[in-house]
Amino acid sequence: MSRKSATDILKQHGQRITNGRVVLLELLMKSPNAFALAEIEKQLSISVDRVTIYRTLHTFESIGLILKVVDHKGIGRYMFGHTDHHNVSTHPHLRCNECGKVVCLPCLPEEYLAELEKYDIGEMYFLMEGTCLECSTSKTEVEEL
Repeated sequence: MSRKSATDILKQHGQRITNGRVVLLELLMKSPNAFALAEIEKQLSISVDRVTIYRTLHTFESIGLILKVVDHKGIGRYMFGHTDHHNVSTHPHLRCNECGKVVCLPCLPEEYLAELEKYDIGEMYFLMEGTCLECSTSKTEVEEL
């Protein structure tokens, strides 16, 4: 994704265009990984303070540009909310322990989702951790050699 597309996306969502916002959005757009705040700080190509990063992430999440998933340690991880994430709460994700990539898994069954409608649920995070198909396949190929 180019700098222009990140700028265009921010404009489309009525957001101020700042160098920090553009660089942060570009980082998330170009990676299939979900990053923790500390990882984002290390990956950014410019110096931005932690509070500004956190506030920007919160803004991006509130307008639907990015997704926040919580891992088994309770750490929030952020990823770009690409067009396949219309109904993010209806499908879980898998974070690969080998490569760090976050993969969308199939939607939850309708009867399960219907049961959940009985409850007043504010947010749902579905993040599993394991090994993605690519890493499983490559690991199996290495073991067979």
